[in-house]
Amino acid sequence: MESTGGDGKAPGGPRVLVVGGGIAGLGAAQRLCCHSAFPHLRVLEATARAGGRIRSERSFGGVVEVGAHWIHGPSRGNPVFRLAAEYGLLGEKELSEENQLVETGGHVGLPSVTYTSSGVRVSLQLVAEMATLFYGLIDQTREFLQAAETPVPSVGEYLRKEISQHVAGWTEDEETKKLKLAVLNAFFNLECCVSGTHSMDLVALAPFGEYTVLPGLDCTFSKGYQGLTNCMMASLPENTVVFEKPVKTIHWNGAFQEAAFPGETFPVSVECEDGERLPAHHVIVTVPLGLSTFSVGSLLGSSLSSWRLCRMKKCFCVSPRCSRE
Repeated sequence: MESTGGDGKAPGGPRVLVVGGGIAGLGAAQRLCCHSAFPHLRVLEATARAGGRIRSERSFGGVVEVGAHWIHGPSRGNPVFRLAAEYGLLGEKELSEENQLVETGGHVGLPSVTYTSSGVRVSLQLVAEMATLFYGLIDQTREFLQAAETPVPSVGEYLRKEISQHVAGWTEDEETKKLKLAVLNAFFNLECCVSGTHSMDLVALAPFGEYTVLPGLDCTFSKGYQGLTNCMMASLPENTVVFEKPVKTIHWNGAFQEAAFPGETFPVSVECEDGERLPAHHVIVTVPLGLSTFSVGSLLGSSLSSWRLCRMKKCFCVSPRCSRE
């Protein structure tokens, strides 16, 4: 049994819990493990594996990415790129200075070949024309950054409104118009992937321009993205990650106790689905992009409105990648 120190903390430092064993949770744990002040650290992962939405499967003789596919903006300003380079997971081309200096404007490169659902090859000129239109409108959204009012609430509505005006001026035959719209729809879907959303209608127009674009030509992992989280996992002390430990809710601003630390009180208690309650001095919550606001509010023990207004000052997310905030 451990005793408390004179400062009211467990011997050796505070107890810290990280909720979630995805790349954000592993990144937070990795950073904290570098400091001797955090020996009482545990990562609570709901499933039987680490990595979260990063998952690589080997099928059909190659690697199939079930989750994340590429490093967006692979350059020295990107923590994911730095980690991948440190672990030797990237090739010579990806690590080259030339590749890191490419300015993409945050847009995914055009495919070398495009086919319709019926197998007909689409001309690269038509794809490039639609890409210029679509990404030109994406760039225009920056005009509304910090604006008091916007013409429409979401990026999706803005894009459709502007595209409809362009369509009205198209003079091609109906089949060509349909093909152009199909290509634009593909760019819509791709932008949803980049923005981490199911629909661009869920992305607010006003703050969309806050996104910081890092230089570098997007690159993939030849042996699978999961190699990165596997390396991060291996760098942590044994038993740091507790698997199959889903968290039900978090109780804040309390005075919780535990038998292992007689006389000590903890401000936070993490309640798990199996009924166990884990007291802590600090909790880092890493939330998947696709988690509903209702689920988040329930998890954090807060009201839905409090979460939407970002008033959870006792909770923060750590993510080793650039993101729209």
